Amino acid sequence: MPSTHGCELSCVYVRYSDTANYGGISEESINDDQSFDLCLELQAGLSIFNGGAAYKLSVVVNDLSDSCTTVYNSSRAGSLGDPRWPTMATTFSWTVPAGSIPLAHDHIYQATAVMSVGKADPIVGSAQSAPFIFTKS
Repeated sequence: MPSTHGCELSCVYVRYSDTANYGGISEESINDDQSFDLCLELQAGLSIFNGGAAYKLSVVVNDLSDSCTTVYNSSRAGSLGDPRWPTMATTFSWTVPAGSIPLAHDHIYQATAVMSVGKADPIVGSAQSAPFIFTKS
């Protein structure tokens, strides 16, 4: 847990969007006919959270087997305590629908995320997922 004035991006991982059937856990491979979530585990200290500091989160997925080609990128912004970041410790997720991005079977992919919290002299953190692949179902 970060200090009362700190913030931390502690983990990035992928999981199946269908958490009821797949358990909502980090996956090393995803079937190509399934949507998946890019998940960021985040924590904010009490003072910065209660102050409603502004945040921006960015995530990219790169195909490491193809010269690190970016196949997905997105960002979100808001203020601590908003509906997307409602508690001091939270998990953000982006759902990527099946077939919505170009994927190559058995290529190695990796997600990278960056967090920025606060406007003046922001707290910045980054993390990468473990490598993962997409397989034919």
